[in-house]
Amino acid sequence: MDLNSLQMSAVLREKTNKAIEITKSCFEAKSSDGKIPTDDILSVFDAVIEQYHMTEILRDEAFHFDGMKDMVKGAIARNDVKKDGFLDWNEYMALMMEARSTWLLALFNKYDLNNDGEIDQSEMDKIVAKMNESGNTTMAKDMRERFDSMLANFDANGDGMISLTEFTEAIKSLKVK
Repeated sequence: MDLNSLQMSAVLREKTNKAIEITKSCFEAKSSDGKIPTDDILSVFDAVIEQYHMTEILRDEAFHFDGMKDMVKGAIARNDVKKDGFLDWNEYMALMMEARSTWLLALFNKYDLNNDGEIDQSEMDKIVAKMNESGNTTMAKDMRERFDSMLANFDANGDGMISLTEFTEAIKSLKVK
């Protein structure tokens, strides 16, 4: 699925496009012949985090990367498809998607408050309320928007809930070029 075909707000689309732009720029800055040695992957990852912190629209997104770093480390070798000690852009993005998927699965399980394998409106309302109460209104708004976007795009059975299967399909279907 092409990112541009997804239903999302203009702000979320802008965030996503900026994130891709930063990631590609950091990758290209460290690459030689379109590849990065696997030993340098974490320095690219750190450069992306640094750019997120310096970019107003992505500052709140930077926290995602803190939880992903160990997952990136653990997945580097698996994503060196050619087993040549380098990752090209596609391998790097596959690595990032795998690390993000693993992190998001843990997040899904955290937000599935009743452990029934689905996140429903009631659970999301509680999560958003808790974020608002802790003073993180920006993250609460973003969380609500992402949940609503997932419902609009990936709620395959139209039940108003995101199941683990729908969630997984949503993550797997995103392609970045």
